[in-house]
Amino acid sequence: MPVITFPDIEPGDHIAVSATLYVTYRSCPQQALGRLQGEYPADSIASFKGSLAHRVFARHLTSGPIPDQDVLQACRQEIGAPEGHLNMKLAPLELNRPSKLAPVLAEVADLYDRFKRFPSDGFRAAEVSLEVDVGGNAVLRGRVDAIFDDPAGATVIIDWKTGAWLDDSEPQLEFYALVWALEHGELPSRAEAVSVQTGERAGIEPTPERAEVTAAEIASMINTLRAAFRSGDDVERRAGPHCRWCPLLEGCSEGTAAVEILGSH
Repeated sequence: MPVITFPDIEPGDHIAVSATLYVTYRSCPQQALGRLQGEYPADSIASFKGSLAHRVFARHLTSGPIPDQDVLQACRQEIGAPEGHLNMKLAPLELNRPSKLAPVLAEVADLYDRFKRFPSDGFRAAEVSLEVDVGGNAVLRGRVDAIFDDPAGATVIIDWKTGAWLDDSEPQLEFYALVWALEHGELPSRAEAVSVQTGERAGIEPTPERAEVTAAEIASMINTLRAAFRSGDDVERRAGPHCRWCPLLEGCSEGTAAVEILGSH
């Protein structure tokens, strides 16, 4: 397996690149720049539900199936776990009221009921953190939902999706595959996004050539964002469905127009 090399980047202030930052940049570079400047989308009940469901899935994989009568209690335990920071999100989302939290827990329980039908053969680890120093005061970080071994013993990366759609999952999977290769010295045999709702799977079989392309794209992104951050200039804005949740929507003519068009359909 050829060694994946990361391109040289211009030195600058420390930057940590996540899969979210990379995917956001591909959608809209200005929105990614906003993230570096501390402008994040507001927390939502949907994101809270997804985070909680992922914690429950990880518990299932590492500790075994959760009895039906214990699922809601397991959800509450995961909310209170300090490493998840979910407890801090209850009040802003008004989920500290039992009447508001109960339907969310019920939805997570339903997702878990679907999740536990997936086979766990070859399971190796859950919620695996990755971090690679790529030089130039930059690091790449990722958190992989699960690692499995395929029948030949090779690594398979799994990203659980709690929504029904797997559109545009490929860039995120390419990012995870690259960071895995840089940290472990070899590419995974496969990376998959799996919809827990529908059972649908979408995946890639990483190649050195594709990993090199992804590395070049990330290096270019780092250089572009750093230059804009130093100068205070904007970068390219790209309108699309992602504009609905963009924290920079106010004052962005491209995004406002896109939201108006989407709202009319």
